[in-house]
Amino acid sequence: MAPNDEQAQGLYRLCYRLTNAIYPGWQYRNIELVRIDERTGNLYVLAEDSLDFEIKLTGGYEP
Repeated sequence: MAPNDEQAQGLYRLCYRLTNAIYPGWQYRNIELVRIDERTGNLYVLAEDSLDFEIKLTGGYEP
């Protein structure tokens, strides 16, 4: 199973935000794990300091 186009774009936006150090005071986070849930089709992203996100089939994500 592979992510759809919307999820891939959502993954890109999330990874960009987590690893971007352009903004003053923003501390980037390492991406530790990206997995797809075979049951739901959602993507899960685990970042440094136990931040986890779920990327829905629509490409939107939430912590």
